[in-house]
Amino acid sequence: MECYEAEEMVSGYINNTLKTADLEKFLEHVRKCPSCYDELEMHFIVNEAINRLSEEGETALDFKVLLEQDLKQAERHVLRLRLQKVLILWALITVLILAVFFGLYALFT
Repeated sequence: MECYEAEEMVSGYINNTLKTADLEKFLEHVRKCPSCYDELEMHFIVNEAINRLSEEGETALDFKVLLEQDLKQAERHVLRLRLQKVLILWALITVLILAVFFGLYALFT
């Protein structure tokens, strides 16, 4: 992914509107590219500050920590989706193997 593509996805990331494939590519790029990480951090801080203005009782916020938490949560989401795909594939293969086995068993008995 090129930096300009990642920069175009920043608002989609912040608004949780990126498709899973785009999110995965975006996360990988942002983790490897300091410039794009800085761009995301700036947008994230502004967005979080605006969202938290109305919250009562908030004291000092560590926006870098909040961004890291958000990135880790998004990465866990991508991993969960990957795991779901693997489990579905495994289940389909198991069903296929069982169908072939029972089909062959019925054929030879």
